[in-house]
Amino acid sequence: MNNLSLTACSIWIREKNPGKNNTVNIVNLNKKIKGKKKEYDDFFELLKDFCQKYSRKFVLNDSEQKMFKVETENINIEENEKFRYTYIDINSGGYGIEANIVNTKTNKILYTRKKEHAETIHFRVFFAVPKDDNTCKGIIIFQNIGQYGIKTITTDYFKKFINEELNLYTTTGNICPQVFVKKLLDNDGLMKIIYTRNNVSNDKADTETMGYGKEERIIAGFSNVKKWKEMISGYFNGTNRVYEFENIDYSGVKFVTSIYGRTRTININNINNLSIIEGIPDEVTNSFGDIDDQKLKEHFIKVTKEYLEHMVYNKI
Repeated sequence: MNNLSLTACSIWIREKNPGKNNTVNIVNLNKKIKGKKKEYDDFFELLKDFCQKYSRKFVLNDSEQKMFKVETENINIEENEKFRYTYIDINSGGYGIEANIVNTKTNKILYTRKKEHAETIHFRVFFAVPKDDNTCKGIIIFQNIGQYGIKTITTDYFKKFINEELNLYTTTGNICPQVFVKKLLDNDGLMKIIYTRNNVSNDKADTETMGYGKEERIIAGFSNVKKWKEMISGYFNGTNRVYEFENIDYSGVKFVTSIYGRTRTININNINNLSIIEGIPDEVTNSFGDIDDQKLKEHFIKVTKEYLEHMVYNKI
């Protein structure tokens, strides 16, 4: 089993100051975008300049003690029937901590990494923009390796670039958490359902202190998993309730799920703030455990298609 996962988010660019009727103009990603010094044909032309700026050398972020560099100088834009897309390679890593590098087979210390030494890791980032004359929102998919990822540092530098070159704001956000949950259910990823509620104690001594306790009900080992899937799907469609079980109303509901070997606990109470992080199937690596770039790209395209089916990306 590999340790790869992906983080998916939406991206849009907007003007800083509200226009007429106090509305904020959102930039069309498929049309010309005016910068301070030049005019870009579209979002991908803008992305090309970003890559070129940060491909010259590593940038040091001393506050976070991280390094950042885009390895792709010239991006190659591809397309299918639904969207245009490209992907770039980024190297990033941390520094500032002294550590011993140990050979796991011999148990011997090879050398001591100094505070000014950085351990950089290679990541891939996928960008997609729907084919539409009125598109204002795109998708970014970040590759994660184990506990390491580059969403925050990449979006921070991209926002900085957009602000400096165009005097515009860039926003990244969550996309279609309902679609993510549906994928988990479709892949038989439902493991547990956890119901919680605050419960008044019957013990008088308890009421004189805190006055309540927390009741938790865990449902697992489903005898009829189809029924539970339909119930959860119905909740997202607005036809079912999930906060009631055996005639008892609960204040909180969580799902424990797993897809491609990655376990997640999803809190329905905060579903709109759900971070879209999902595992990447083992098939993207070869027999030596190395990433097959073509298979990884194909998986990113597949994921993008799934989210775009339910994502609102046009200007209202």
